[in-house]
Amino acid sequence: MKKVFAILLALMLMQAPLSAQTIKVNDTDRNYIVYAPKDLGTGRPLLISCHGMNQDANYQKGMLQIESVADTAKFVTVFPEGLNKRWDIRGESDLQFMTALIDEMVEKYGIDRNRVYISGFSMGGMFTYHCMNHMADKFAAFAPISGYPMWGGTYTSSRPVPLIHTHGTTDDVVRFGGVAAIIEGWVKRNACKSEPAVIKTYRDASHITRHTWSGGENGVEVVLMEMANKGHWISNDNGVKTGDEIWKFCKRYSLK
Repeated sequence: MKKVFAILLALMLMQAPLSAQTIKVNDTDRNYIVYAPKDLGTGRPLLISCHGMNQDANYQKGMLQIESVADTAKFVTVFPEGLNKRWDIRGESDLQFMTALIDEMVEKYGIDRNRVYISGFSMGGMFTYHCMNHMADKFAAFAPISGYPMWGGTYTSSRPVPLIHTHGTTDDVVRFGGVAAIIEGWVKRNACKSEPAVIKTYRDASHITRHTWSGGENGVEVVLMEMANKGHWISNDNGVKTGDEIWKFCKRYSLK
C-alpha cells in the first residue's frame, strides 16, 4: 500500500501545477485559472476557454479536458471567470479583461501574441462571437461551443476570421436550429466557398458530421462540428475530444 501511495504521489507531483490567480481590470479583481505544461519554453501559443452562464472556470476546465492536449503541444490554457458567472456579450468590460489576460500571459509565460485563440461554452460561446467582431486583432482563431448570438449575428470583424463551431443537435438550451444562419453569415464575411465539404462519421465517430467551408480570404476556413443526439455539454466520447479538435484547427492560424 505504501508503495502504491508513493507512486501516486510521484505522479501527482509530475503533473503541471494548476493555479487560481487574480488580475485587476478597471479597479475590479478578476479571477482565472491557468494551466501551463512543464518545460513550456517561450513563444508558445495561448488558448483562452470561457465557461457558460452560472458555471465557473473550474467547471469549464473539467468539461474541456484539455490538459493532455496542452502537455503534448506545449501551449498555455487560461480559464477566466465571468463576473457573477456571466459574460458581457455586448459591451467592453470583458473585452478589456481578455486584453489584460493576454498581457499577463505574455509577461508570465512569454506566449506568442500572434498565436492566441479563444473558445467558450454556451454563454462563453456567445462571448467568443462577441470577440470575433471586436478582437480579431488579438485572437488568431475562434472556437465557440454550444453558443451563438441568439438575437442574430453581426459580421463586423476587422479581418476574415477562422472559426470552428461545435454543437449538439439535441441541445435544448441553445438550439441547434439557430446555428446555420450564424455560420452562413461568417462564411459570407470570410468569402469562403458557399458549399461545404462534408465528412460523415468523422474519425470513425458515427455521431459526428464535419462541415468545412474552405477557400476564404487569407486561407480562412469555417468549420461546423455537428454532434448528433448530443445536448448542452462538451462532447468527449467515441475517441474524439472537443478540445483536441479545437487545437488542431486553431494551431494552423497566426496573426502574422
